[in-house]
Amino acid sequence: MVWKRLGALVVFPLQMIYLVVKAAVGLVLPAKLRDLSRENVLITGGGRGIGRQLAREFAERGARKIVLWGRTEKCLKETTEEIRQMGTECHYFICDVGNREEVYQTAKAVREKVGDITILVNNAAVVHGKSLMDSDDDALLKSQHINTLGQFWTTKAFLPRMLELQNGHIVCLNSVLALSAIPGAIDYWFPNLFPPLKPETVARRTVEAVQLNQALLLLPWTMHALVILKSILPQAALEEIHKFSGTYTCMNTFKGRT
Repeated sequence: MVWKRLGALVVFPLQMIYLVVKAAVGLVLPAKLRDLSRENVLITGGGRGIGRQLAREFAERGARKIVLWGRTEKCLKETTEEIRQMGTECHYFICDVGNREEVYQTAKAVREKVGDITILVNNAAVVHGKSLMDSDDDALLKSQHINTLGQFWTTKAFLPRMLELQNGHIVCLNSVLALSAIPGAIDYWFPNLFPPLKPETVARRTVEAVQLNQALLLLPWTMHALVILKSILPQAALEEIHKFSGTYTCMNTFKGRT
């Protein structure tokens, strides 16, 4: 036991040095981008917004097939036609990712019609941007079913086959506020301090991260500083965020077990 602990103490610093050197080399030398020509990509919430831009980006970068999921057929149909005009095979399916059985049934239909999905992009989400006490109960349940549980159901539907094929990539798009939450927003919130990113930028950087096999992508880069600040000075950072966003309020602190 003692020797194992000593061995771990020696190996850990070496591993850290290796990772730092590897990261430094990656900054200097251009990384090889993953070839997408054999990949079948499924994008939830793919009819509009970031989902539509993701479909365009994957098509431009040579994805073999693209599948779009969503709840509004008109948007899905328009995006599908656009992707087909770009020369990429594209299909759409009506599916509410918050409905577990619907996800599993639609996933089966996708496999039968299109084939195996090798890149799953969990993009579907709903936003109502209110505080907890101002939020409608049904709206809260809807956001949880779609934004959180929906990603569980789609992953369970497609991950097993990816493991069998030894080929797969799952992307989960979420608000950075999940890492550094702001009071007054029970799901998402975009004050002046954090203006929304352009869908084109998010799509381009997301697909690049897939091709580079990047585990975590924070956009914009300033979010790295916010996350660090929140972990070091949580109270001070919270107060500054409220001041900048124009919603600074007095807060009561409750102590106890959570």
